[in-house]
Amino acid sequence: MPSDENNHQIKTVLLVGASGYIGRHVAQRLLQKEHNVISLYRKVPELERPPRNKQVTNLVVDLNNKDELKTFSDSCPPFDAVISCLGSRTGGIQDSWNSEYLVNLNILRLALKRSAKKFVLLSAICVQKPRLHFQRAKLAMENELIHSRMAYTIIRPTAFFKSLAGQVDRVKSGRKFITFDNGEITSCKPISERDLAEFICSSLTNPKMENKILPIGGPSPAITPLDQGNLLFNLTGKKPKFLRVPSNFLKVLQTTLAPLSYFSSSFRDRIEFLRIAHYYATESMLYWENESIGYSSEKTPEFGTESLKYFYMRVLKKGLDEQDLGSHKLF
Repeated sequence: MPSDENNHQIKTVLLVGASGYIGRHVAQRLLQKEHNVISLYRKVPELERPPRNKQVTNLVVDLNNKDELKTFSDSCPPFDAVISCLGSRTGGIQDSWNSEYLVNLNILRLALKRSAKKFVLLSAICVQKPRLHFQRAKLAMENELIHSRMAYTIIRPTAFFKSLAGQVDRVKSGRKFITFDNGEITSCKPISERDLAEFICSSLTNPKMENKILPIGGPSPAITPLDQGNLLFNLTGKKPKFLRVPSNFLKVLQTTLAPLSYFSSSFRDRIEFLRIAHYYATESMLYWENESIGYSSEKTPEFGTESLKYFYMRVLKKGLDEQDLGSHKLF
């Protein structure tokens, strides 16, 4: 394992998933901390123009392609550490295993080959109760990293602000806020993209964060979907109106579509999406306490300064153009 002294010598960072929601903010924070950044992009149609800066080297590589992977492994500029913010864009079964596990594993092997000092992996707090393919893929990668020779930090954030932004326009336009069941079954401590980026970048050189799995939430108390709706109605000055959808409805849809999964991978992905939706409708994004067999808001660590209220105020004023809500958002 690298020494603490070596950790403080990290200068150049290979950033995987640089075009994603969190990756873009991590890149900005790394530059502010005067790191050199090798930004690695996937070949996707919606790829935005990467930032151009003398501290940044932009590379576009399909790491699922064996030929491109070999070329990249041989020609990649030197780097001292890896930060991977890579994740599935769709939640589909194959995409989850390719993105969350296989690509990250290839990057880990490259980092070991290049004798990098540190690997920081962005995971998710929901892997505590893995029932979905993307969760199992994340856990498989966590396990690979833990049992490698690489110094690591695994970061498991709660909900991002963007994941709670899907109904901003609904409320703004006077429509009902949708909750599953009574809107109080689940809760989370959402964290802003900037606060999470700071936490991720700090883990590069903080010896207290080395070789640890770190759950992390934002600085505010846990909030339920009902709380989120009421907050939006209050900020927009509109009368609260809710549409309550039984979470079991998602189970019924899964059962109805199940026979079709034998004939089409597309239907298998649709069923997986319904399973994801049901998971988020019934499980909190908080620290899971085995002793009490339940989620604990008190034991979910807090970090940062930005509140969900401030975020809602910002997007109500400026819109959601900067928020990549993902192709499998619910509302």
